[in-house]
Amino acid sequence: MNRFEAAKTKLHEVSAAVADGAVSAAQQLSARAFRVSLDISLKAPVIFVPRSSMSRHVLIVDLGRLTVSNCFKTVDSAESAKTSEGIPAVIDHMTVDLTDMKLATYVPLLSCCAI
Repeated sequence: MNRFEAAKTKLHEVSAAVADGAVSAAQQLSARAFRVSLDISLKAPVIFVPRSSMSRHVLIVDLGRLTVSNCFKTVDSAESAKTSEGIPAVIDHMTVDLTDMKLATYVPLLSCCAI
């Protein structure tokens, strides 16, 4: 029974050491973590959607302008907004805007001389 108790104690000590190491690694990673700030403005694509595979009628979707931006905010200093290690929570607030979107249809005129 002594060997079992000794092994159990040793396992408990090793588990505690691993947990402490994980906490330390998480704190270091949080301090070194990089954040990417975005401020992008693009002319969005124009998409042509046929009515069917046999039709020349088309729906034209112009997605206009796409704007993406973000900012990082830390949550207030309340204890509930921190991890168990005391690291404050960070929120990535992202805004995506799609403006000047247009829809149109194209119906080709019938030709009197079509063969």
